[in-house]
Amino acid sequence: MTEEKSAEAGQLSVVVATKVGSPFIDDCLASLEAEARALGAEVLVVACGREAEADRIRQLFPWVYVVHRSERTSVPELRRIGVERSSGQIVAVVEEHCVVDGNWLRTALAAHGRGDFGAVGGPIGDRNYRRLSDWVVYFCEYNNQLPPATAGEVAELGTANIAYRRQVLLDHLPLLGRGYWEASLHPILRAEGVRLLSVPEMIVYHRGPFEFSYYLQQRYWFSRAYAAARSKTMPLARRLVYLSTAPILPIFLLLRMGRRIWQKRHRPEKFVQALPLLVPALCVLVAGEWVGFLAGAGDALSKVE
Repeated sequence: MTEEKSAEAGQLSVVVATKVGSPFIDDCLASLEAEARALGAEVLVVACGREAEADRIRQLFPWVYVVHRSERTSVPELRRIGVERSSGQIVAVVEEHCVVDGNWLRTALAAHGRGDFGAVGGPIGDRNYRRLSDWVVYFCEYNNQLPPATAGEVAELGTANIAYRRQVLLDHLPLLGRGYWEASLHPILRAEGVRLLSVPEMIVYHRGPFEFSYYLQQRYWFSRAYAAARSKTMPLARRLVYLSTAPILPIFLLLRMGRRIWQKRHRPEKFVQALPLLVPALCVLVAGEWVGFLAGAGDALSKVE
């Protein structure tokens, strides 16, 4: 579909923000197509960048509703636009870097049918990468969402693989573009008593490849933006502790990551092989958060892809 979207409101909408483009968005949409069309789900792609890329997506995936933004726009803001344009009672969000399995949407709908949950989400699997740099990206970004996921009500969900009740998002619409939702939206939802459900069967798979130097840049910008958003709800004493202990935090993060991987027995051999690259990646992560806590986000949020 073009921007003249059908007025027919379905039960389910899917929002995908894209700043990187092909081949990531192509593979993501291809993995969604069969199930989305079978369920009559509305799929909205909010594309930032060249108009030609938005037109390419429209031509290649005519069943998708594409919104284009030419100016530099953050991923949370692109998602906010998608939520505002959506019409389903449930709004699912997936990263363009991920592909879904054939029952992802059905699993999300079934999970929402179990009770009054504000959001349901699942784990992030790997694509059995050939390059160590892609394992570094996977472990750094998703070590707290490795399969198998814990089933049941949880305190936190990641936003690479999640489905919200739309009304929950509409109630906080002005907040959605201000930062990544794990740091900006979810603490408020928890304070309001909104329930979150982890569903192990609701799995998506993160794909590569990523150039290591590109990833380090992205990791810095994301960490800075994320820490700046967290700092707004974090007591000053905790921020000061973080800033003062930053030199040893990469070691702590590496140990915590290793413990999670070992507990779940998820690719421990790849973790060991990737250690030489994980150390500098975690140092960049901590450096980004340190600057974010101390000086704020700056323009970091708009640079994250």
